[in-house]
Amino acid sequence: MKRVLITGANGLLGQRLVQIFSSFELFACDLTSDFFLPIDIPYGRLNISNKDQVVGLVESFKPGWIVNCAGYTDVDRCEEQKELAWSVNVDGAENLAWTCKKFKINLVHFSTDYVFDGENGPYDEEGKTNPISFYGKTKLESEKVVRGYNINHTIIRTNVLYDFGHKVKTNFFIWVLEKLKKGEEIEVVTDQYNNPTLAFNLAGIVKEAIEENIFGLYHIGGKDYLSRHEFAQKIARVFGLDKEKIKAVKTAELKQAAPRPSRGGLRIDRAKGVFKTEIWGVEKSLEFLKKNRSSQNL
Repeated sequence: MKRVLITGANGLLGQRLVQIFSSFELFACDLTSDFFLPIDIPYGRLNISNKDQVVGLVESFKPGWIVNCAGYTDVDRCEEQKELAWSVNVDGAENLAWTCKKFKINLVHFSTDYVFDGENGPYDEEGKTNPISFYGKTKLESEKVVRGYNINHTIIRTNVLYDFGHKVKTNFFIWVLEKLKKGEEIEVVTDQYNNPTLAFNLAGIVKEAIEENIFGLYHIGGKDYLSRHEFAQKIARVFGLDKEKIKAVKTAELKQAAPRPSRGGLRIDRAKGVFKTEIWGVEKSLEFLKKNRSSQNL
């Protein structure tokens, strides 16, 4: 049985990984003292920016794989809290990579389409990186750090991750759903394009990567490439909510602190040629969430 350490286990993707990794021996960790999921597995606090903590936990649990879901992902706050963002996203990744090198551990690390400038997406793995936000810069540097340690690694770039979860911070999908359920109007941009990715679906692909020892750089996003506004419209339709409450705006009107790629998103041809797990589109993903929310107590 493979022993897997999951950092950032209280986050959206971390929770989904824990839920589907039942065939692995797991240890979950995050910054908080409590584990949010009602699942009985070993759990401990870990700040990946603290190298001694990382080494100590690895020496204790002795994993064969580390899946790093920890990260500072608030794109606007990364512009304001650059030191913290760098500490978590870059120094944290280096601490994990260094430890993996020392103890001969495989590493799964997550990155983003924000490593590109969004001028002509969607991008394949060979696309020229040129991040326009500080968040994107930290994630690109984290990739370089991981590759620099010459360890067995799988770097997965993804985008617009969404799902339900226990006590997770609001993602775009949940924000749209909650606002429309309250009958509130929302402003959604028509000029930002991505391929939204269901965390549950991505978790299944990560599980396959570990089971089959799949290494390298892969772009994994949903099958459908669409604007945020189009995505919000689909959420409203599947959940039976009022689409007229979704007001179309341009990115410039929102005056966000961090610049966003306009034509971001990821080409997933390489992943489709390697992984057997089906990559879902928006319709299938939303129908899954609508059907399974109550049964999963989410």
